[in-house]
Amino acid sequence: MEIKQNPFSFYDFLGYLTPGSIFLYGVIAGYAHVYSELSPYAFVVKELSFEKAEIYIPFIFVAYIIGHILSFLSSVIVERYSIWSDGYPSKYLLGFASKGYFDVASHKWLRISIRGGVGLFLLPISFFDLFIGHGAKFRDLYAKSLDGLLVRVIKNKLNALLFEHAGLTTAPKNVNPPEADYFRYAYHYVVENAPNHLPKMQNYVALYGFLRTLTMLSVVFFWGMVWHIYKVQMQPIQAVLWVLISALIAYVLYMSFVKFYRRFSLEALMALAATYKLSSEMIDWLNEQNAKHEERD
Repeated sequence: MEIKQNPFSFYDFLGYLTPGSIFLYGVIAGYAHVYSELSPYAFVVKELSFEKAEIYIPFIFVAYIIGHILSFLSSVIVERYSIWSDGYPSKYLLGFASKGYFDVASHKWLRISIRGGVGLFLLPISFFDLFIGHGAKFRDLYAKSLDGLLVRVIKNKLNALLFEHAGLTTAPKNVNPPEADYFRYAYHYVVENAPNHLPKMQNYVALYGFLRTLTMLSVVFFWGMVWHIYKVQMQPIQAVLWVLISALIAYVLYMSFVKFYRRFSLEALMALAATYKLSSEMIDWLNEQNAKHEERD
């Protein structure tokens, strides 16, 4: 299967150039608000006027580079926070429980400090996630597991894929299903053998990457808002209102990112379940295993 990819793809525009441009416009508008007599809008129009065409080429390059930086930071901060908090979508979709946010095995205090620092930086997200996402069970709206029937179907196909297609004769020692990286193998199988599902998965990747970067950007603007409120000594009610609005925007973007991250994983797992064909021997083996599990339960 041949997949043609343009050198400058739609994801480059959506995932890098747009967030980088928003960041630059935000910085310029913030500078105008603090240091210029003009309004932020008038200052931006003046500095980035369509009459100054020569400025747009360096602006695009700088925005594209900043977009890459924001995307990388979002992958090691925002996405990592979601994994520490909820687990990988490919795991909780199948009902595998994730560890607690501060539940770490090695280098415990160092890892707890790092996770605490990430949670503090993502305060507008971690605060609402603690009280609304986990406390009020709002998390089930965007990071819920599948029903029992689909879980059984997908697990059967995953077992068949790993033992029949990958050639595993026995399960690796010291590797439990919640810790195994089975999704990577399943995804590559789907890419090679389920072309009808590939465009939707690519769209989900572009969307969750874009929303993840916007989440990172909204957190940066949140702290910029906090700094600005501290510097200008805004009225308490107005300050609280602006902080809440910026924090809610960050949390909504975070929920949207997790939702599309989940949809991408679900699409890959469902593509595997719909396209992988079981042999008669594998069906018999799976029936035996399922019967043993039912007796054990």
